[in-house]
Amino acid sequence: MSGILFCYDVPVYRLAEDRYYAERDRYIDISMYGTHPEDRKMRKAFYERNPDNKINFEDHLQKSFGGPWTFNEIVGYIRLHFLGTQVRGELWMVDKKRIVKSRTKLILWQSHKVSYEEDFPFNASNEQVFRAILAYLDHAKKELKDRVLDTSHFERIGKFVDWNALRRAG
Repeated sequence: MSGILFCYDVPVYRLAEDRYYAERDRYIDISMYGTHPEDRKMRKAFYERNPDNKINFEDHLQKSFGGPWTFNEIVGYIRLHFLGTQVRGELWMVDKKRIVKSRTKLILWQSHKVSYEEDFPFNASNEQVFRAILAYLDHAKKELKDRVLDTSHFERIGKFVDWNALRRAG
């Protein structure tokens, strides 16, 4: 352990979200309909008659292209920390000379709920809200028993966050 207290990890993406989805849409369009005008006309007619096939093939192509941008295009992180009155950041990146779209893993949404909800009073203090979040994360750790949930940075910064201001802003 270096003794540096990191406060937050900021993801670094391979490319911008809008560009990623534009490239994915082009890939899907060409894969489904081809480039020749006659092929496109014929294939579009087929998918109009078979909408289930269209949905299934689009879903397959979205996954084979790389899935959602949000987690699957991350190529590194900036780990923020403070040194005196300075904000600093370490850069962590994939170990490759050339970063291109490729998948050895595909991160997909699994569930809207990791664990049961943790309640806190409507007029809760910031500390009570923070404790409720920590309790929720503790339950999540138990649900994901074969995985490691690293809450160390969150625990470090969370006690300084104005949770009530965040709640009001949402």
